[in-house]
Parts: sequence; structure tokens; C-alpha cells
Amino acid sequence: MTEYVRLVQELKNLEQNGILLPMAEDEWDTRPNDASYGIVSLDFEASQLHGDGLKADAAYEGSADLFSRERSGAGWVELITGTLSDCCGGCWSLNSHTYERETGLFHWEWTFQTTDTEIPEDGEN
Repeated sequence: MTEYVRLVQELKNLEQNGILLPMAEDEWDTRPNDASYGIVSLDFEASQLHGDGLKADAAYEGSADLFSRERSGAGWVELITGTLSDCCGGCWSLNSHTYERETGLFHWEWTFQTTDTEIPEDGEN
């Protein structure tokens, strides 16, 4: 499993008190009508490292969004920031935190960078 695959899986499986964070299928058409929900997107391949005529590694940029009716984010903010820290160290930032008057939702957007480097299985170096 690569770092970016693990990160996306971890974000899409966030759980709090036995409840999964609902995820929108896309940003506009299928937003859940829940008190809080998320959107995770892998935006693009940001850069590549080539060696001996082959692509040796690549960096990816993406974003994670949380929408919540609660100003505090109902505990999801801490779970998302913890997951980002666990999966990509310091290669993320809170890009914005706004209140969307038209929807009545608070919106957090994090941006991150990660690689497609294989993660060693337990016991491997």
C-alpha cells in the first residue's frame, strides 16, 4: 500500500463513537444531509522523481474538507488533523475555515502532500 492510498483510506474511514463520518460522493450533487460530513479528493500528481529512465517516486497534492452544522466540528476536526499528522507528518495545513451562510455549514479545508512510496509491512525495513 502506498502512502497516499493509506491516507485516503484512513480519511474515508474516520470513525467517532462507532459512527463513520459520512462522505459526499462528489462536491455538489450528493452531499449528505447529516450534521457533519466530509469530502476527500486527490487533486493531482504534483511532481515526479525519475531515475534510469523510470519514474521512481511521485508526490501528490490533495485536500480534505469537513462540513459541519456545529462550530466546533463535532470532534471531526481533531480526528482529521490527527489522521493527517499520522499519515503525512507535517506535510499538511489548514487552508481555510469559513462559515457558509447560504448552506448554514462551517467548512474546514486541509491541503496535504504525500507520495506513492510503498509503506513497509509490519516487520519489514
